[in-house]
Amino acid sequence: MDSTQIITAMIFSCLALMTLIILSKPIKFLLKTIANAAVGCIAIMILQTMGLPIGINYMTVLFTGLLGIPGIAGLLILCVLL
Repeated sequence: MDSTQIITAMIFSCLALMTLIILSKPIKFLLKTIANAAVGCIAIMILQTMGLPIGINYMTVLFTGLLGIPGIAGLLILCVLL
């Protein structure tokens, strides 16, 4: 390998590392939201077996995905009040 290939590899390695560092927070947020949405769907299914009519749709999954357990509590309160 000559020096230009080594320098090119080092530049691409630095760019890849910077990209990973910059995208680490959005990726963590996305993974946390997906995990919260999965837990929310399971909790809504459990609540449905208890007889509460909370449907699983885009809004409830988004609500529980962004808020987590407090979102499930909010849906439960809305279900009881309405």
